[in-house]
Amino acid sequence: MAYYLVFLEPRNGLVAGVSADVWHRVQEQLFSGDRVAGFVAGSLSSGALDVLQGSGTVHHALSGRPAVPSDMELCRMLSELVRKEGCTDIFMAATAAGRRLAPAIAATLPASLLAGCTSAYPDEKVCRRYIHSGSVLAAYRPQSAIRIVLQGREHRRVTFSSLERPRCVAFQESPGILRDAAPLIRAIIATSSSEDISEAGIIVAGGRGMGDAGRFAMLEELANLLGGSVGASRSAVDEGWRPHSQQIGQTGKSVAPELYIACGISGAVQHLAGLASARTIVAINSDPYAPVFDVADYGIVGDVREVLPRLTDAVRDVLRKK
Repeated sequence: MAYYLVFLEPRNGLVAGVSADVWHRVQEQLFSGDRVAGFVAGSLSSGALDVLQGSGTVHHALSGRPAVPSDMELCRMLSELVRKEGCTDIFMAATAAGRRLAPAIAATLPASLLAGCTSAYPDEKVCRRYIHSGSVLAAYRPQSAIRIVLQGREHRRVTFSSLERPRCVAFQESPGILRDAAPLIRAIIATSSSEDISEAGIIVAGGRGMGDAGRFAMLEELANLLGGSVGASRSAVDEGWRPHSQQIGQTGKSVAPELYIACGISGAVQHLAGLASARTIVAINSDPYAPVFDVADYGIVGDVREVLPRLTDAVRDVLRKK
């Protein structure tokens, strides 16, 4: 029997959508006798846990803590919960916070760290992930009794026939656990008017073919009309046209939007590795032999600087008629 622990990352007082996806995927793979628990720390808005369906218990660490506990505190609390509850597996979303916490927890417990898994089978204790820019599917069998699995987002959604919800209990750490010598005084959080690309349902992304940073305004206009976010290839980020937080690909973020519009992106394997879970891909490129057309569902051959304004006008006309 397995006992899963899911780290639920808070975001603006709510459970992050990527963490909710991980929780539901774990619920989907439960066998008879398996158990699941969640862990979340910091202040939450009323009804923040209503997005979670399925059985289990969510441990909420709140009392006397800042809105954003430090990584060291989170590592200690999660490690203690695993030991107290006897958890066999820890599942975390492959966000920036998850990538920071997972190695620290793996060293503290100790545990085997399995990152970028596309699937994990609890009965076989095997993790499968793509390597070499998605050209090979490798299988890993962890050596430690406890494993930590980092999972990216998928566009599919798990549905439940029952209305069962997890119950929430307060997490009480052992008195002997020390707090940080330098407590967190405040958190500086960068805000944006657009949704985080790791959770966006629609992404309009640009590459070096956009020509310069100023032309990304066209992408922002289209993304705003569609209610989506702007992304970028590594080449656009390297040019300094967009921040790294918008980079998509092997060295950026993996995304799973319903619609991905690639503008002036040639389609290097490193970039395509971050699009494996995208549902529909539209490519705009002046080179008819660009690799991005091999994975695109729809392709437009033409200068992106001429195609984009016409596409934006067409979208605006459709929205105006609604």
